[in-house]
Amino acid sequence: MSDSNIKKTVILDSEDSNLISEKLAAVNNNVRFSILEILRDNQKYNQSQSSEPLYSRDINSILLNNYNISITPQMLGQHIKKLLEADLVSEILIKKEVPNKIGKRTVKGYELKEDAFEELFLEISFLSDELFTFFDLYKSNQKFKDGGNCVLTVFNGADKGKTFKIKKDETVLIGRRADFSEGDLASFSILLDNSYETVSSVSKPHLKLFFKNDDWYIIDEASSNGTFIGDIEVQKGKATKLKANSFLKLSKGNGGAVIYCSFN
Repeated sequence: MSDSNIKKTVILDSEDSNLISEKLAAVNNNVRFSILEILRDNQKYNQSQSSEPLYSRDINSILLNNYNISITPQMLGQHIKKLLEADLVSEILIKKEVPNKIGKRTVKGYELKEDAFEELFLEISFLSDELFTFFDLYKSNQKFKDGGNCVLTVFNGADKGKTFKIKKDETVLIGRRADFSEGDLASFSILLDNSYETVSSVSKPHLKLFFKNDDWYIIDEASSNGTFIGDIEVQKGKATKLKANSFLKLSKGNGGAVIYCSFN
């Protein structure tokens, strides 16, 4: 890859990249996951009425009674802090009766953010097994990180769970297998299943990934349905510098491929 191509570089300043890892890490805990389910159910089952954010004491009671989880208010506060930092919940001031006090007092209430899992392609009514599957894929991706490579994990479709380690001296073409067999192509091609029907074939690769000048880049020369980092479309024909912990979408919607990209 020539330096002239690198000069034509697009840098997508997306704050979502590191936040995605924070969200995945935040839910990898039984207590925090239970808190998210409690907040989800509070909003889900009270949709017909005005759902009030849950007071921390109420959350603690539900954890004990419904989940057999007994923790101190201080420990609950630490878990909620992690969820706030990961942008999964909102903190709202509410009026509430509190023990040993007369009348309602202003306290902090919590609710699940409507877009909490938007970057992970999950709705607010996420299922436990679906979210845990996402975290399992994230953990699988992280096992391959060793400081010198870019690790790609497919997060959807027929190739879900497949992970590829890309070395810094490799330029990799990514596309649908189409009519080719693996023996027809160089080892630096990542062949996706033909069921990703809106992804361009490797004969005209959807995406090129390479390392240059201490950074990882992608180039979408002319794919038929575009490449996206998060929800931002990559400009065709120009090198786009990647941020660690990014979701690459090779086209959108049904028939597209979602690939998680991490490196140190």
